[in-house]
Amino acid sequence: MSKAAKPAPVLEGDKTLKFPHALLISASAGSGKTYTLTQRYVQFLLSDKVPGHDLSNILAVTFTNNAAKEMKARILDWLKALALDKNCKKMDETLELVSLTRDEAHKKAVELVDKIIANYSDFHIQTIDSFLARVMAASVDELKLPLKAEITMAYDVLIDLALYAMFARIGKPDLPEETVDKFLSVLPKTGSYPWNPAARVKEHFNSFLEQEGKTAGLIKNSAGDYEALLKNKFVAAVKHCDKLVKHYKNPDFFKAKLLAVLEDGNLTDFLAAYNFDYGLFNGAKRGKLPVGWEKDRDHLNDLVIELTELNAVAYYHPYVGIYDRFKAELERVKRGKTDVIHISDIAKKLAAYINEKNVPEIYLKLGERISHFLIDEFQDTNRLQWDVIRPLVEEGLSKTGSLFVVGDIKQAIYMFRNADYKIMRDFLDKAEGKKAVTDNISLEPLGNELKYVNLPVNYRSDGEVLSYVNDLFKTRLKSSPELIGADITELTSYEQHVQPSRVKDGYVKTSVLELESLDETAAQKEWLLAAVNGARKRYPLGEIAILVAKNKRIEPVVDWLTEAKIPVASLSSLDIRKRKVVAELIAWLKFLETPSDDLSFASFITGDIFGRLTGLKREEMTDFIFNARRGDKGALLYAAFRNHPRYGKYWEQYLDPAFRKIGYLPLYELAALVYSDFKLFSNFPEEQAFLARFLDAVTALEAQGVTSPRAFIEYAAGEDEDKSKLFAIALPEYIDAVRVMTFHKSKGLGFSVVINLMYEEKDQSDPMYFDEQGGEIHVYHITKDAAEQSVKLRPIYDRRKSDGNVQDLNLLYVISTRARHELYNLVIKKIRKSPPKEARLIDIFENRELGAPKARKPEHAAPSAPVEVASVAARAEQRFDAQRPTYTSFFETAEGELVHAILAKFTAQPQDPGGQISAYYDELSPKYPFKFDEEKIAKSLVHFMSNSAVVELFMDVPGRQTLTEAEFIDKNGALFRMDRVLVDKDAVTVIDFKTGRENPQKYPAQMKNYLAIISEVYARPAKGLLAYVDLNKIAEIKL
Repeated sequence: MSKAAKPAPVLEGDKTLKFPHALLISASAGSGKTYTLTQRYVQFLLSDKVPGHDLSNILAVTFTNNAAKEMKARILDWLKALALDKNCKKMDETLELVSLTRDEAHKKAVELVDKIIANYSDFHIQTIDSFLARVMAASVDELKLPLKAEITMAYDVLIDLALYAMFARIGKPDLPEETVDKFLSVLPKTGSYPWNPAARVKEHFNSFLEQEGKTAGLIKNSAGDYEALLKNKFVAAVKHCDKLVKHYKNPDFFKAKLLAVLEDGNLTDFLAAYNFDYGLFNGAKRGKLPVGWEKDRDHLNDLVIELTELNAVAYYHPYVGIYDRFKAELERVKRGKTDVIHISDIAKKLAAYINEKNVPEIYLKLGERISHFLIDEFQDTNRLQWDVIRPLVEEGLSKTGSLFVVGDIKQAIYMFRNADYKIMRDFLDKAEGKKAVTDNISLEPLGNELKYVNLPVNYRSDGEVLSYVNDLFKTRLKSSPELIGADITELTSYEQHVQPSRVKDGYVKTSVLELESLDETAAQKEWLLAAVNGARKRYPLGEIAILVAKNKRIEPVVDWLTEAKIPVASLSSLDIRKRKVVAELIAWLKFLETPSDDLSFASFITGDIFGRLTGLKREEMTDFIFNARRGDKGALLYAAFRNHPRYGKYWEQYLDPAFRKIGYLPLYELAALVYSDFKLFSNFPEEQAFLARFLDAVTALEAQGVTSPRAFIEYAAGEDEDKSKLFAIALPEYIDAVRVMTFHKSKGLGFSVVINLMYEEKDQSDPMYFDEQGGEIHVYHITKDAAEQSVKLRPIYDRRKSDGNVQDLNLLYVISTRARHELYNLVIKKIRKSPPKEARLIDIFENRELGAPKARKPEHAAPSAPVEVASVAARAEQRFDAQRPTYTSFFETAEGELVHAILAKFTAQPQDPGGQISAYYDELSPKYPFKFDEEKIAKSLVHFMSNSAVVELFMDVPGRQTLTEAEFIDKNGALFRMDRVLVDKDAVTVIDFKTGRENPQKYPAQMKNYLAIISEVYARPAKGLLAYVDLNKIAEIKL
């Protein structure tokens, strides 16, 4: 379906635009926010009425690298459209925004495209983290950071190193044994003694670091000896319980489990088993309990609430007590050999450093001033990031700058990544008149004015899809206040309209499956395959997306589609470590590093690599392994294989070379040897992309100091974001395969067909809660029951619960608005024996069908030709002939370069060749360390340029484009510089100037290569001319 034309721009034209100003764009799903941001950027670049509008003065930040790439591409595409066709639709839109004539806008667009390409480093469209890293790099001295720090996204390895270093200091003056003994003695007990608390310490410290990364606050311990207070309060509660038992005398009146817990004296188990409805009493015996038991329960409840509140504070007290020592060790680790800095540290350090007083110093170090700020996905900005950018924005608004923020608070789904949607909520409250002053920015220079625009039209979805979404949120959810709550993100009140031409288009189907167990897959699989097979009759597979909540749900979906022979691509399947051939390679490296690792050797010889290489069947290898185990159980498996009368030859031919060279070869050379010996590229043509990516990962890690198989294996075993990114392979857009991804990954994307799989499952709530007051972050252990009973703990609990509800509701909005034409929802629930105690979001769905699929045929893109990848060690060697360098050879080379440089200066035939050549000689010759014969060079060039055939090459022909010293890249990535290229409407001519003698063996072949490249670039007939300056001769070369 072709895209509908965009309406007139919603942005204000430069004739009425005043500076400084701030503009908030609220953009619901599919409303064209990126399009609007692109308009604003192009408007500012083109308009002379915008103060400080140079390329380097405008900063656009967004949430992901992909979004930044897309935005750059859109801006360049817009400018190219203006540059190539002054009557295009984008020109009409642009002229409504800028005070330029059509010709002026066309000319400026041409200049801007060239300027952006020539000064690409000034094209500041980047993620907010990239911008912060740039500011950090300019301020390393003030921030006391290493000059070239390695930025990491994960704390995992850093925490391990810091913990080991800290534990190694036990018994030293800064960490005496008494401190550690106290820490161990007060650790919360959860049924079994934590013999090795390191894992739990690591988990908690990781949570502490992540929380500190969200704000400028720091984890602090509450004052007081809470362990002693808690112990005394628990003793008092136990005594009170004993009194109750003795008073009522009958043990059947009391809950047996609680009495057993009291007998053990375990506080954690006591609080977990305690029920505030009945206290210590047995609810099953309620009718037989004596009069007055409720009064005793209430008194005990009061004691337990105090106990709960004390426990909430004291639970993490031991960890917080040694946390500062751990952080000191962590800083030492960061400043070790690698000079690592975590991404959260950047924002935290910058937020503490940047204020209104040192903004000029920041700009001085950056070498440029930012006047205009454009922020995409504003709802995903986190507090620390905003604290860094805010002083810069306020400085711009105090002069003639501007702020342009665009986002959709209904799509705030990244709270787990520290996103703070409350910043945008504050802006919206100001824009909607709900408050007079914003808390998150000073608008005093603007007369406290914040301009506001809502993008009202959905350009993505058909009418029936949008109608379904509106009904879901504005009717069903609106009538369920227990689910929607305060509707902080306006899911029930937003306004958005469908394009008039698509009101009756679209199809929605929702089905609810009720099963005994969510693991019953037969019905799920049948429904999903029916939906996919139906949709593929109308749309290409690449336009069908299946969305799931969690990564664990992706693998079964991929398996179902694969079994049905439906091409599928998922982000998890694009992690090369999950490819069988790569897993076998890693197993082989494990064995090489540790020959006694029989499991890794067994995995390799029973795998596909060894099987295709030798022709040996997996069953035969399995029999060998079992027979070897039945023999000498103490013998190493590889030794049995090497000495085997039948298999020994395979060891010698394929396995022994790498085995002998391990420890001597660098990691990449070892990998190259393995690739060559195992013939991986030829034996696994279908895995070439993954094998090539594996080599890329080896190269990248070698550059970071990972030079041994052991270090590589340890790195490859990690699951954090840094490691996942290194081993991920990009999915080409042209692959015709069903996309499978998580709900979160789908944000910002759109597909013709979207299939949502929603399961009734609830994550276990983390009882660790944080409360920040005055820059101090206090840590609490809060359960749902504790929050319901304690007035002190409830607000802390409710804040996080509220954010969680907002995220869940927004996530539902995101997945409901990805579809262009067809939306399918499969809701999988457990059969319930009784109604749930509280409302559940998944219950708003019911079996439903809207609209009808539109009859159409899928448009299949032509598949690209397969790329042959040569084996790493089998690439043909490229040799070159080298002569012993002499003064004469250096001089002749320099003289030839000078002649080329002079000729490159001429874009057209000069009226006075002699005078112009002399001027260029005076300008260029001082750059060379030789004294040339000026008269000889000038005479030769004048004579050459007087040749009638040469004169034609310098003529100013209408419509001709002349390129000098033009650089082109061939399909293999090799760079070639061509002396002169004449691009005419129906042909292209390549001229290569030569000094000295002809070289019939070399020069014609070189020219033919140029012609092959240039004819592919311009898709026109090409001819080549070898122009011999000294010989005053031109030779034509044809492809």
